[in-house]
Amino acid sequence: MGITLKRKLIILLSVLFLYSSSSYARGNKYFAPAAREHSAGEIALDAGFLYGIHWAGDLIMFKVLSDAGGDFDTYKKNFFMKNIRIWDGDSFYWNFIGHPYVGSQTYLYYRARGYGKWHSFLGSFTASFLFESTIEISHESFSLNDSIITPGFGFLIGNFVEKISLEMINSDSEFKKVIAKIINPSLNFKYYEGVTVIPVISKEAIGGQFLYRFN
Repeated sequence: MGITLKRKLIILLSVLFLYSSSSYARGNKYFAPAAREHSAGEIALDAGFLYGIHWAGDLIMFKVLSDAGGDFDTYKKNFFMKNIRIWDGDSFYWNFIGHPYVGSQTYLYYRARGYGKWHSFLGSFTASFLFESTIEISHESFSLNDSIITPGFGFLIGNFVEKISLEMINSDSEFKKVIAKIINPSLNFKYYEGVTVIPVISKEAIGGQFLYRFN
């Protein structure tokens, strides 16, 4: 009896998890930012930034590029989980490639901002939940499979992409460095070079802290 597609996915994700869970090489120019504490203001700004990006992406994908419809009446009918489906019936591409890819990039954004793996997963989960419950509902009702698959598979893929992209960008190959920044766009920011700018938001002042980590 042949291996089913579901089992193949489980095997692939298990391999990705085992590979990506090993430690990062030290002494390189690029390395994963150390996890740090974030203020409530920072967390809100990061969540708001991704929420805006997801709105823009949805409008570009379904209005500008494909004109796939979606209207305000459908939005009101489905608003914030009024209608819940366990499985949305979308294509394999959307459910197991498109959504996990978005989840992985959301996870990598949080990693680049200095969140630990668990908090990056929570941030990705929140972003996915907000997208499903307040953005995509102009097209279809809230689906449990997307809200779980997007951050869940995104976490596994994001860990793998972060590790392999760091290995590639620290290599001597210019080609690998270019590929690394394509598969992990967060490498284009300074966070992975030990440079971190932390926004500071308080009642007294709004500013930032500039940190540099030496190898």
